[in-house]
Amino acid sequence: MAADRLELGDATAAVLERLRARAGLRAFDTIAAAILVQDRAGGDLSRLLRGLAAALEEAARLEGDARAATAQARFTGLLVSVLPLAAAGLAELGSPGYLGSLLAAPLTAWLLGCAVAFQVAALVLIARIARVSP
Repeated sequence: MAADRLELGDATAAVLERLRARAGLRAFDTIAAAILVQDRAGGDLSRLLRGLAAALEEAARLEGDARAATAQARFTGLLVSVLPLAAAGLAELGSPGYLGSLLAAPLTAWLLGCAVAFQVAALVLIARIARVSP
């Protein structure tokens, strides 16, 4: 579609902007910017795009490596966060009504609420720390 628009005489900048907006990827932003800079300043576009492609491939490889390196930490964080729920389930199976008796007393209900809040905060922090931004 972009090639057709260029053949019909649309401005290169406008065509690239529409292509960039439709793609929604940072790689397209970079490629469009490189083409526009080369269009204004001149130079070897093919060499610029080859170098850019190599850099983008390296960035994608590094992102995959980072995801692989943090996979175990993310899984461990999730597992540790779910263990208290499993323990509560086992306690309820072993002694039916146990969790209800915990909620009946104000102090234990308050402490249980704090524990749940801390678990949720821990899950959010683990997800934020382990996030690999593209």
